[in-house]
Amino acid sequence: MEDQQSMQLRKMNNWFITNKGKRKSNQDVVLIEKLNENIDLFLLADGMGGYKHGEYAAKFVVSNTFKLLKNQNKINRESIQSIINKVTEALALENKKLESKMGATLAGVIRCNEVFHCFWVGDVKIWHLQNDKIKFESTEHNLKNELIDNKVFVESKNAKKYDHVVTRSIHGNIEKAKIDYFKITDFKNDDFIMISSDGANDILDTHYLKTSSFLKSDIDWKLNELDCKFKDQAKDNSSVLLIQ
Repeated sequence: MEDQQSMQLRKMNNWFITNKGKRKSNQDVVLIEKLNENIDLFLLADGMGGYKHGEYAAKFVVSNTFKLLKNQNKINRESIQSIINKVTEALALENKKLESKMGATLAGVIRCNEVFHCFWVGDVKIWHLQNDKIKFESTEHNLKNELIDNKVFVESKNAKKYDHVVTRSIHGNIEKAKIDYFKITDFKNDDFIMISSDGANDILDTHYLKTSSFLKSDIDWKLNELDCKFKDQAKDNSSVLLIQ
């Protein structure tokens, strides 16, 4: 990814598009794999730790989450959290070995037949798009949302700078790696689940999705629109994974 400004990928009738923006490298990492015949896994990690370690951290988190989930018999909030805790502990050891403070935010969707288990840690987002509407939208783990949850007044002129202050991530501290979880049981043939990294969230906000043609368009239009917007506007690594 480092040498490419923009990249598209299609796998298992799902789509991933990424752009490194103004950054020197792309530290967003995607994984689309089968856990078994009936279970599909979708992961999007955004590396933290600077130019040297961000991509390594994202790949570490994604690969270890995948390995542990392959051996997991039961999928629910508790089992997913247990796996994230183990990945967090493993990354803590890796940080100690490398004398680093690297980490990653992570969003994941596990499709078990007709049920979708969605989980996230950090300022990533998961959306469920149904009937040209936003059926579900996750809340990022950032300082702005934490202040709002605690009923702390945030002036609009200062709110933007709090968007990228991450309050949860996988970096070595289990207390800061608590997932949020949502289960989708009413997914229809024309629905989409969309996972987006924080760079993409700056561009694909709720207002844009509701006022543009994005929700009503077909997949080719969506991918072309994302490609154009990321090339024109992306400052940070910007990635979107579309699941249908």
